[in-house]
Amino acid sequence: MVPTVPKVPKVPEVLVLVVLAIAAPAAAQTAERLPWFAIDTHAATVGLPQAEGWVPAVSADTELPGRAWGLSTGATVYPFRLGLITFGAGASIIIGKGSGESLTITSGTGPTATTRVTPVVHTGITSLVPQVSINFGRKQGWSYLSAGLGVSKVSSRADAVGSTPATEVPEAWNSALNFGGGARWFMKPHLGAGFDVRFVKLASRSATAALPAARRTQLWNISAGISIQ
Repeated sequence: MVPTVPKVPKVPEVLVLVVLAIAAPAAAQTAERLPWFAIDTHAATVGLPQAEGWVPAVSADTELPGRAWGLSTGATVYPFRLGLITFGAGASIIIGKGSGESLTITSGTGPTATTRVTPVVHTGITSLVPQVSINFGRKQGWSYLSAGLGVSKVSSRADAVGSTPATEVPEAWNSALNFGGGARWFMKPHLGAGFDVRFVKLASRSATAALPAARRTQLWNISAGISIQ
């Protein structure tokens, strides 16, 4: 039986509205068009799935990793502009991997007390994130909202403990919807900084001979780093 574990606190989706707030004043500016392309390399805090079917069946008191440090890198092109809006198309890859901790659980007291050790669970995710975007601002700095349908590959395993063998959910690609936004600023002609807030919704999965059924779940990622134009 797969336990019900505490969910990792979600970032309120109102954060996307914060991006809109940034976009509003930027849209009022008139300046040269956005560059033809931008490339981003960011450090990221990456959400890891904890929902049933994405991780091995473990006891309810087993610690599951919910977040990890990772990397996000990608590129966007800006083919045309319509009024204050510049349209973009691009893709990025987001990678993260984390591990929980083994816990020693003692039940009872005195001579009847028993002790057991929970396994360490390792979970990783790789997301391929194509996006179309609307962008507001100028070449020296702009904000954006974007969304797309891509795929994510999740793998998760629980280490062996005592006589209990290791278990795993084999890695597999699954469809995933992404949406979010961010901004870029350029202090030099071609080198700048940027950030991105992105929600990734993993679609539900039916059971197969190799994979368990998994229910739909939502993750969130925040990344920041350098941008090149």
